[in-house]
Amino acid sequence: MLFTFLQMGNFSIGEIVPFIMMGVLAAGDILLLKLALVITKTQKRRRMKWVAGSFAIQFGIIFVISSPLFLLGFLGGFQGELDVIIPIIILSVFIDLNVINVLHQVGLKRSFVILLITLFPIIFIMIGLGSILSKMP
Repeated sequence: MLFTFLQMGNFSIGEIVPFIMMGVLAAGDILLLKLALVITKTQKRRRMKWVAGSFAIQFGIIFVISSPLFLLGFLGGFQGELDVIIPIIILSVFIDLNVINVLHQVGLKRSFVILLITLFPIIFIMIGLGSILSKMP
């Protein structure tokens, strides 16, 4: 799907919809992160520039942690087994919690609240990205 999307020529709207959905989820997650920072009364790095940068750092770290699964799925060696996905999600959540704490300096309890608010859109983006990458020729 991604291969045909990047080639010159015609493509259908059905090929673009997953990318639009992931973009909408990413924009929504940035707004949720901003809302979570306001709810937890964060004092540092609450401007939109920092919020977008924080989202990019969090997403990048989770992508790097999940990249072996993407590569295995691309090669056909991974079919979405939960006994492999759950430890990766737990590791990603732990590291993301600490990244939020370090970037925004809110403490672990508030970082956990922020994480709970922003975690599910990132998971859905990763699932969509994984399914797109696994369907590549």
